[in-house]
Amino acid sequence: MSIDIKKQIKSDEHKRYALSVVSGQEQIVVENLKERIKRAGLENDIVDFMIPIVPEIYKRWDKKIVRQKKLYPGYVFVKSKMNDKIWNVLRNTPGVRLIVGADIHPIPLSEQEYNAILQKIQEKVEKSEHAIAFKPGDVVELLEGDFKGTKGRVSEVDFERGIIQVIIELLGRSIPVVVDFDKVKLLEDI
Repeated sequence: MSIDIKKQIKSDEHKRYALSVVSGQEQIVVENLKERIKRAGLENDIVDFMIPIVPEIYKRWDKKIVRQKKLYPGYVFVKSKMNDKIWNVLRNTPGVRLIVGADIHPIPLSEQEYNAILQKIQEKVEKSEHAIAFKPGDVVELLEGDFKGTKGRVSEVDFERGIIQVIIELLGRSIPVVVDFDKVKLLEDI
């Protein structure tokens, strides 16, 4: 008795699928997919593509440089219905290695998994927005912790770890406090 693959690969709901692709060719794969989808008349079946890209900040020659970085290199996420025709278009597009899941039946991402990806993207974007705002000498107010409400000057910014060192005055002494970017608020000079 043979298994009918066509019955196994059938979903009329738009779900999210992860495609493993050749790293560094994510954008080319998306362009190829769009062209192949158009030729196959599947525009209503495959409706969305996502390459999670987040800003990355690093320091070079005392300047903050922002560049776009792929959060999941080698992966493209698609929102699609699924059937044999769609499966073949996705799987046989140049640069696509496989559709994540079993060999004969792709497994969609759960809403929880997809929302976790979106949350991670949002956190990275927010962290970079905060990082761009800070430089040594800036005056900030601490928003959380033992020194909440205390003002101080930024002495160091660590872009990789998303932290800054703030020098606060306490009992006539200068004390360094290390905090996350999102735990301080930028103020005007005192």
